[in-house]
Amino acid sequence: MHSFSCGINLNDEPQRHYPFQMNAIPDIFHDYIDDIHDVEGDENYGFRAIAVCLGYNEDQWLYIRKQLLEELESQYYAYQRVYQSLRWFQSPTPFQEHWLHMPLSGYLIANKFGVIVHCLSHEQNTTCFPLWRGPEEFQPHRAITLALVNGIHYMSVFLKGNYTMSPTTGYWNAHKSASASA
Repeated sequence: MHSFSCGINLNDEPQRHYPFQMNAIPDIFHDYIDDIHDVEGDENYGFRAIAVCLGYNEDQWLYIRKQLLEELESQYYAYQRVYQSLRWFQSPTPFQEHWLHMPLSGYLIANKFGVIVHCLSHEQNTTCFPLWRGPEEFQPHRAITLALVNGIHYMSVFLKGNYTMSPTTGYWNAHKSASASA
């Protein structure tokens, strides 16, 4: 694990966290949580959580989905497993094959929006960096954090300070470009 400062401090006042939300996040991150935004549970929650992390209203979930589909289609060979998940444009989304699939979708998000994506859950914590572009192209560095609750629901989490950063996946190590490896 690495230390990383995301520079996000939404409010100097202490935030109220509900036990259900905190229980979904590994204990090692609790001291660094600045805020949690639980989004509408219409099975588009993964895309809603991404929108909130990026500073959009959660109702911008369709924009996020379409942007990720655009990124996926531009690099289809690298993202074949998530193609079907993005080809749905209604709410709610009743079929699991159209839900957000992490951590592979984290690379779509990182590449399209130029951010570092942290995925937190009790099953797996990962960090997704962009695959094609290096750190010099994304100044200042910006990180977003998504927490998976009970294996089916995502929330936006805002971390503060020098929090512990989860490792990258083997996928990033195998597919990153030379500039991205910096």
